[in-house]
Amino acid sequence: MTDSRLNQIVSKIKKMGYSLTPQRVEIIKIVSESKSHPSAAEVYNKIKESYPMVSLNTVYKNLSMLSSLHEVKEIKTMQNSVHYDGDVSLHGHAICENCGKIIDVQINEPDFKKFFENKIKGRLTENYHINNYGVEFYGLCDYCYTADPAVSET
Repeated sequence: MTDSRLNQIVSKIKKMGYSLTPQRVEIIKIVSESKSHPSAAEVYNKIKESYPMVSLNTVYKNLSMLSSLHEVKEIKTMQNSVHYDGDVSLHGHAICENCGKIIDVQINEPDFKKFFENKIKGRLTENYHINNYGVEFYGLCDYCYTADPAVSET
């Protein structure tokens, strides 16, 4: 995460009236710098290295707050677990239905908006303006696809 992104999040948190604790800053850094879409438990295990007294509840509360401020994205997997993405740029995710691995999918924003305008917007009963979107594709990652004998036989 760049310092300007960190400063942007910190500024927003202050503006919203939240206190800025060292633990909160560390949680922001962990999620924002991760490319692996960590779960709350993974964030908790990482932050305990620097702040051994922090609770899992603190991690959950901070992730929830960051999500409500649209500074992290929550990604729900088929395994009923929630992972967090610190990259709030417009992109989608490919999620493995077997192991839960999450891979970023870059989506051309103008093409997606055009698709929305042409295929979906006309079906709505009132006007609608896109601010953000979530696109998730479910299937099998390469490892699970080749490791599954049922898939290999077809």
